Amino acid sequence: MSVSPLENRYGRSEVKLIFEEQNRANIMLRYEIAVAESESELHIIPAERLDPLLGVLKKGVDIKRMKEIEKETKHDIMSFLRTVREQSGASFPYLHFGLTSNDVNDSATAMQLKEFYSILYKDLKALQDAMINLVNKYSRQAMLGRTHGQHASPITFGLKAATWLDEITRHYERLWESERRVLVGKALGPVGTAAGMGKYGIQLNNLVNKKLGLFPEGATGQLVARDRYVEFLQLLAGMSVTMDKIGTEIRNLQRPEINEVMEYFDVKNQVGSSSMPSKRNPITCENICSLSRIIRAYVTPEMEGAVQWHERDLTNSGLERFTIPYSSILTDYILNKMAEILNTLYVNVDAMEKNLRDSPLCISERLTIDLARKNVDRQESHEIVRKISMDFYDNSKKLNEILKEGEFGKHFSQKEIDEILDPHNFIGSSHGICMEAVERARKIWEVNQ
Repeated sequence: MSVSPLENRYGRSEVKLIFEEQNRANIMLRYEIAVAESESELHIIPAERLDPLLGVLKKGVDIKRMKEIEKETKHDIMSFLRTVREQSGASFPYLHFGLTSNDVNDSATAMQLKEFYSILYKDLKALQDAMINLVNKYSRQAMLGRTHGQHASPITFGLKAATWLDEITRHYERLWESERRVLVGKALGPVGTAAGMGKYGIQLNNLVNKKLGLFPEGATGQLVARDRYVEFLQLLAGMSVTMDKIGTEIRNLQRPEINEVMEYFDVKNQVGSSSMPSKRNPITCENICSLSRIIRAYVTPEMEGAVQWHERDLTNSGLERFTIPYSSILTDYILNKMAEILNTLYVNVDAMEKNLRDSPLCISERLTIDLARKNVDRQESHEIVRKISMDFYDNSKKLNEILKEGEFGKHFSQKEIDEILDPHNFIGSSHGICMEAVERARKIWEVNQ
């Protein structure tokens, strides 16, 4: 029986495999082996051959047997340890020496997230590449800016894409900066004192995590401090906000009355509606917007789980079986979907130009500025342009005629008015801003390799 939509609808297999039961069990055994190696090197335990444990790792921890034992023990780590002990013929007597369950659980989570981070970096790079293509191609393509859903001053489509690009660049930077706070393991025992390791507790904790490519936890109780997981899920939530923002923008610009961009539609096979065959819906963007809300929602339970009684309780355990893997899988999924959308996005330049022509007052800001440059008081110039705008809305005259015949025409020639009315002449530093965004994206990637 399939219940979770992650099983057959959402998520990419390479990310699901990171959080799959078998991989996690094998990662937990890798952790136990690293601890045993380190304890042996520090003479906390006698030098013991690890061949039995390495043999289990090679075959893979028996998940079916683990579940059978867990039904009896009602304890996941004990079922793991007993399974490994059985599979290794009880040939290693120091398995889990000085450790507690969450040393294993939390370090395994950090190892899973380390794998996921490498994929997440690639996801963000793919998005950057797709956006850079749009920015470069359309840095000078004028279109209507819109504020409050109303026509505003002209921008370029490249500038719109550059705002997305800068957000992704910041997400990349935040992710890189978070590694030392999120990819954290622990080998400090039941209440965080490492008492079972004698005088070598801090040394062991550092050595184990170095072997695993993790950062060592510092002062804590039994758990790796949950502010780390809160930060991680907030990072994913932030990425989901950006995907939601871009998806919403594309959905709005795809409306037939705007018609400036459109996500790819498979004309040969895709169906837009069961009742209206003509529909071409932005379903992938809508899907992204929908899933992004789930990702953000998982931050709240993780925050609640970070509130523990004393050195630990179990209120974080159940929820984290959802929050971390589900958020990770869904974030990767929507980032990849958005990259596909942007790489195949239909940009309707003709519609952008038509919408500019149909909204001549989009340059009202320039009218005000140019009047002020003719030594008209700034507030007075604003009022003059406001009255011109209301006049334009209320009668059938063209804006050119209104400008020429009224107060504005006293200050400007017809040639100047024609130049002012061309929205392509009022896109400011859009191209330069676009190029700077591209440079920032490329630089952050190069610096953080």
